[in-house]
Amino acid sequence: MSGRIRSFDEIVAPIGAERFVEEYLDRRPLHLEGPEDKFREVMNWEILNRLLGMTTVWSSRSLLLVLDRETVPAEAYASPAPGRDGGQVLRPDPVRVRRLLARGATLVANDIDQLTPELSAFARALETALGGKVQANLYMSSQRRQAFRVHYDTHDVFAVHVAGEKRWFVFEGRAEDPIAHPSFKNLPQEVHEKAKGALWKEIRMTPGDLLYLPRGQYHYALAEDGGCIHIAFGVTYPIGIDVVSYLFERMITDPLARANLPRGDREALAERLRRLGERMAGILAEPRSLEEIERQMAAFRWPRDSYDLPAILEPEGQRFEVRREGLRLVSRNGRYALVESGRRRGVEVPKEVQSMVAWALERPSFTRAELDRAFFDRPREQRAKFLRDMEKMALLRLAP
Repeated sequence: MSGRIRSFDEIVAPIGAERFVEEYLDRRPLHLEGPEDKFREVMNWEILNRLLGMTTVWSSRSLLLVLDRETVPAEAYASPAPGRDGGQVLRPDPVRVRRLLARGATLVANDIDQLTPELSAFARALETALGGKVQANLYMSSQRRQAFRVHYDTHDVFAVHVAGEKRWFVFEGRAEDPIAHPSFKNLPQEVHEKAKGALWKEIRMTPGDLLYLPRGQYHYALAEDGGCIHIAFGVTYPIGIDVVSYLFERMITDPLARANLPRGDREALAERLRRLGERMAGILAEPRSLEEIERQMAAFRWPRDSYDLPAILEPEGQRFEVRREGLRLVSRNGRYALVESGRRRGVEVPKEVQSMVAWALERPSFTRAELDRAFFDRPREQRAKFLRDMEKMALLRLAP
């Protein structure tokens, strides 16, 4: 099963995406054994060496070292150097990094999910299937040295094992929906030790294995004697606080929300808070809010656009994705308009491009060549203007 991972079904084989979502997602941990080469194209020693050799990409914030459960100070392995975007950064020194690795330090390479096409395709498959934002960190450990104490993560974890062997200790304890906020991230270690509960399972991970841990599940890991690599793909989903952020943007236009709060009059303050609560509840009850929050949730992922050179330099090879959810082409009195669900007024569509708009809305994507073949009888400039106008309206975008 070697090769680039392109679908979530492949990631959670052999149980498949449907069963995973129904039985495990946000419910309980899952260990899946896989063939040794399952994730070889995603990461291996050769790829890791190549990435680490791109020394100007890294800083002490993106490349960390942990030894005996303590983070190694940046000054112990990095030196000031010019940054790629100006200014100075603390850049890891390969000589000092190698010395610390030889002593058993764990290497942590953060935010690697965009560094190769294979990593990006893996992350995109998770985002597409699960509706969350994906960020990946790589961990390289050795010599039975424990890097991190028992802890939980503030996101779902898909731990993909690609080299060596590592034992994971997963506990029954699970924090209730923790988020990346100091009140959850800075708890004393004794709190974690008390909350972890009994050991649920000790899991031996080998290349090709995957371990899923729901957000908040207590765990820690320990490498065997030889070097081992795993990548933790973290998935963060939209939560209620995102709705609060949405309300903030909507309330900015409301004079009641911008007015000073009453001072020195407790009853007046209570009345103001009541009116604000009613106003916010009214906003969330609007069909518009439901539709806009649904759109935000559908777009809750990191941009993963890529370049397809030299094909994209040829206009015929360009592929466009169509935003058609909730859109209708409506005819009234011989005039056409694009109307969004829940709204009465729409954007008028010129008669000469009505058929092209209808054609585009029937498909999720199309190439410039397909458009040209379907409307070969239209002037070339008219077809080009149609594409430009649809892009300006955010109804089309160049596919990655």
